[in-house]
Amino acid sequence: MVTSQESVERKLRSSLSGIQKVPKVLALASLCVVVLCLDSLLQELGAVGKGSQIRYFVAEILAVSACMIVPAVILHMRGSARARNRKMTVPARMDMNREVASPDGSMSEGEDSPPRRNLQKRSHLDAAKSEKAASLTRWNQAINNAAKANDQERAEKLMLEVERLGLQPDTISYNSVIHACAKLGDIPRAEQWLDRMRRSNVEPNTISYNIIMDACVKADDAEAAESWLARMLEDNVQANEVSYATVIHARAKRGDTALAEAWLEKMINAGVAPNIVSYNSLIYACGRRGDAQGAERWVMEVEARGLTARVTTYTAVVDACAKCGDVARAERWIEKMFASDIEPNVVSYSAMIDACAKAGNPARAEHWHRVMREKGVQPNAHSFSAVINACAKAGDVPAACHHLQQMEEAGVPLDVVVYSGVLDACAKVGDAERATQVFQKMQEHGIQPNVVSYASLARPFAHRGNWRQVEMLADQMKAQGLALNEYFLYTLLLAYAGARPRQGDRAEAAFREARLLGVEMNKHVQSALSRAVGRTRCQQLMQELGCAEEVPGAARAHRPAKFNKEGSGSVGN
Repeated sequence: MVTSQESVERKLRSSLSGIQKVPKVLALASLCVVVLCLDSLLQELGAVGKGSQIRYFVAEILAVSACMIVPAVILHMRGSARARNRKMTVPARMDMNREVASPDGSMSEGEDSPPRRNLQKRSHLDAAKSEKAASLTRWNQAINNAAKANDQERAEKLMLEVERLGLQPDTISYNSVIHACAKLGDIPRAEQWLDRMRRSNVEPNTISYNIIMDACVKADDAEAAESWLARMLEDNVQANEVSYATVIHARAKRGDTALAEAWLEKMINAGVAPNIVSYNSLIYACGRRGDAQGAERWVMEVEARGLTARVTTYTAVVDACAKCGDVARAERWIEKMFASDIEPNVVSYSAMIDACAKAGNPARAEHWHRVMREKGVQPNAHSFSAVINACAKAGDVPAACHHLQQMEEAGVPLDVVVYSGVLDACAKVGDAERATQVFQKMQEHGIQPNVVSYASLARPFAHRGNWRQVEMLADQMKAQGLALNEYFLYTLLLAYAGARPRQGDRAEAAFREARLLGVEMNKHVQSALSRAVGRTRCQQLMQELGCAEEVPGAARAHRPAKFNKEGSGSVGN
């Protein structure tokens, strides 16, 4: 049943709704018309006698008052109606939470009933948990961003702030701060956070251990990496392919092929399938030792297991062939890359050129350098250095200078290693004048010479017996803060030996000074000393200064120093 009050309110809302629908412009126009009519009527009344004037003033006051009051009343009624509408709406929503009478007179479950209270309590708890989870997610993101930015201090401060706010850090939180420490090589601090993680009843996972193991490998601490893997297994944390690949790489990096292979066997026995990364580490280890056959054996196993070899896989095999100077073998693997639709990169080509340089085959080195450019692979400093080194070994100075010019035209940054290669080519043929030009050009480009550069420049003068020029270069080198080493000492002694007359006293003085500086006295240095002071006096100096007693024959002393592509020297050809 609808009550009379509800009927009145409904009619009132209906009338107000009708008024609200009238456009504001029309309402104002109507009001103006009413005012105009009243004003005309009042003017007619004012035109009559004096008594009528009194009525005119009263009527005018009433008219003005009506024009002010009527709109105000309408606006007030409209506001009251809206307020009543709100009052009627809000309780309607609230009645859902109150006890109401059911048709049979019993009370239905409302806000005060036990089930409703339990539901509300659970709802509040769920909302609080959801809010905390969202907040922790934001903190984890901030910690992770700090770790990526290598900001260990900020990552740790954020983690401590999380704990201070009463939030419970999760595995992601701890792994992020552990990663921040490990990236900067702060392994002790990373280990402390792992222990704190455990004390907080948050169990470390595979990622936690892998982060620390990777940091140990980067610090070249294979034993520590293996220790953490053992601890990981003791804690019943499942090691994955990354875990085993990390320790395999640690041993391969050191050249410990046997231990690396042992870890691969443990990996397979544990039911963890090796990935290509594990095999690449083993192939790399073989490459460092120049074990081309061993590298090939591992590639065959990769193919047998159905794994996809990468460009780095084949490049490691080519490098192994390069170490032993087997050009034909290296070329077969480059060709196999082409056949497998794997495009060699600049590192692959550089390894191939290295193989040619090692074998003393500059023609093939230049061939592969040309192929690389034709394939659209941009040469870098290493590839140019490799081909220049091949030319240097053959004593082809024009070709070495040509590639140096090509390198400059290609916009590849020049460095001291490349210039040392060209200087070595000049030294091979005794071209002191060209060597001096190259050395000056290097200095003009703002490249600081190293001791190998000075030794290469001095060698042509040394073979001419021009000890004064070699001494002058030694003084320049010393003025630049470069310490004398066995390569330059050999060159200096060679200059004294080749002088006419021979400069034995100077050679002995230079040898004594070098001994005091801790310079290594290898067989090549002793051979040059023997030529400069004589075999008998050389033996006496060796005994007096505590050097090796066995002095090689003078027949080998004339052999000049040679330098590899990295710029490090080795005396003798």
